[in-house]
Parts: sequence; C-alpha cells; structure tokens
Amino acid sequence: MLKARFLFYPVFLLVFLFFVDSIFRIPYVQIITKIDLTAVNYKAKADFLEQLIQKKPGVGQNKSKKIMLILGSSRLLYFDHDELVSFYPEWEIYNLSSAVTTPAYYDYQLSKILDAGIKPDLVIMETDPNQFNQNSVFKSSNLTYSFDLGYVLSNIQLFGKDYASFYLGRKLFAVGTYKPYLDQMWKNYNNPYLANAFEMHKATYDYILSHNGHGLSPVDNFMEKNSNSLLQTSHRTLDWLFASYQRSGMQFGFYEKILSRLRQESIKVVVVWPLSSPDFESLMEKESLVRVWEKEVNEITSKYQYSILKLKDDSSYSCNAFADGGHVAKDCYRGLMRSILLEYFRKYEPNRL
Repeated sequence: MLKARFLFYPVFLLVFLFFVDSIFRIPYVQIITKIDLTAVNYKAKADFLEQLIQKKPGVGQNKSKKIMLILGSSRLLYFDHDELVSFYPEWEIYNLSSAVTTPAYYDYQLSKILDAGIKPDLVIMETDPNQFNQNSVFKSSNLTYSFDLGYVLSNIQLFGKDYASFYLGRKLFAVGTYKPYLDQMWKNYNNPYLANAFEMHKATYDYILSHNGHGLSPVDNFMEKNSNSLLQTSHRTLDWLFASYQRSGMQFGFYEKILSRLRQESIKVVVVWPLSSPDFESLMEKESLVRVWEKEVNEITSKYQYSILKLKDDSSYSCNAFADGGHVAKDCYRGLMRSILLEYFRKYEPNRL
C-alpha cells in the first residue's frame, strides 16, 4: 500500500507544477511579469485576425471597396486609420503588422486569410535582411506569441524539430514566456505608474481591434531632432540586428512559399523594403551580408514575376523625419502609402496614371 502511494507522487508533483504554471496565465500576473507591450500587440493582432476571418470581407457579397492587406513589422504598423479612410475611400485597408516579424509570421496570417476564402486585391509585404536572420529574436517573438499547432505541424519540414519543440514548450508552460522572476514582479507591482501601464495595454488592444489593425503609436508626433541620437540608435540597431547574423533557410523557404501562393491565386503584391535614417542606410551599405541577401531575395522574387520596392531608391518617396535610426516618424507614413499605391498603379493599372 505504501509503495502504491509512492507511485502517485510524480502525478501530484505534475499537478502542482501545472497549478503554479496556471497562475502565470492570469492577465494581471502576466502584465506585472512582462510590463512591455510586446504580448498585448501580438494578442491584439491574433484577435483581429480572427475577427477578420469571421467578418470575411468580400466573400459572398458585392465588394464596394478593394481589399488591401499589410504584412509588415513596426515599420509598417503605424498608418493613421482615419487618414487612410479619408484619402483612399476606394480601399479597405487591414494591417496585420507587428513588432519584429518574419516571412513565417506573414505566411501564417496570409494562409489563414486565404484559407477562409478572403481574397485581397492587394498585399503589401515588407522585406528586410534581418527577417532572414537565423539568430534573430524569432523564437522570443513570432514563435512565442503567434501561430497555432495545426500550422506548425503542417509546416514541420520548414520549422524543423527544434522550433516545433520550442513552440510546444511555450504553449504548454506559461512560465516559459512569463518568467517567474519574483524580484522583478515585486518591483513592477510597486511601480507607481503600474495603473498607467494597464491603461496603455487596454488602449493599445482596443485601438488595434477598432482601427483595422493599425497600431497605436506610443510616440505619435515624435521625431528625433538630435543627429547624434540618430547615429547612436543606428549603431545600436545594427549591432542588435547583425552582430551574429546567419542566413535562415527556413525564412527563405517561407518567403518563397508566400510568393508561390500569391502567384497561384493571382493576387497583386507590392513587396516593400522600408526606408531607415540616412545614418542607418549608410551603415547597411557597408555590410556585405546585406548585398548577399539582396541578391538572393531579388532572385526569388523575380522567379514569381514580382519585384521589390526599395524605398531608398524610389524617387516618389522622401522622408526627413525619423523616430530613431531604424524607423521613420509617423509624419512620413502619408508619403509611404502614396508611394506604395503609385507602385501598384505602375505595375497593375498603368492606364490610371
């Protein structure tokens, strides 16, 4: 009888561990564990994607507007929804961009949209060397906060067993994402601005869902006027992105998968390489890995009869306002959409120019 009781000890221990882990699934606990906006942005995007799939714009109804889908990082996140509605009334523009994204993340969203029967008239997809970096923060961003099990399993050949195992671990155990560092949790709990953080989380979530996925900028009208600060953030960003750069065959695989599906479905696309500050662009030009990446990504893109809009070389786009070395200020988003649509008309509706 005593031996039989010992057999249950591992079960009791497992139940206890799952009980402790469940505490870190409580939203309040998650916020005091990780107070930044990363998780809420991904949560809002996931819920907006589901909302879009339920809505099924253009499916089984006469389309009064063309549908545009934006797949990007934080560099395509902060379009002004109200301005887009006013300036481009013939378009319904949905933004699925989030911070630190990759072709795998874009493919997940696009697959969900297309599999639901929604066919965009235009897909705007960002591309950038860091999105193809094996040593990027892909694990702690996209793989942690997005995807579902069905998608990971159906793309297991691209993900590989290491990424698949990591994904399962994060989904099974919340403490993998929300680290139980009690000292940091206590510090956040006693933060006099904690209430403001909760308000910002709610405001960010609500804004994304009510503004077609466009992000709520934490620095709406900010532009960095200090040239030294722009240079410093450019160096820091470059070091963060490329210090241990290694080509990711997986991300190139997802990139090609996206273009193949878009070509198969006869969907128009503008692939965009966003602009950064002059300091950052100058530093990028010196990186040989960027030239190697550009050659390979251009070859794949042209294979499917598409091309990349490199905003740095686009005479129709000009921006002199930057939030930091790697991001344009929100004031430049007006010209950004104008240049993207000009490229669309050049490629697909030249008679309207």
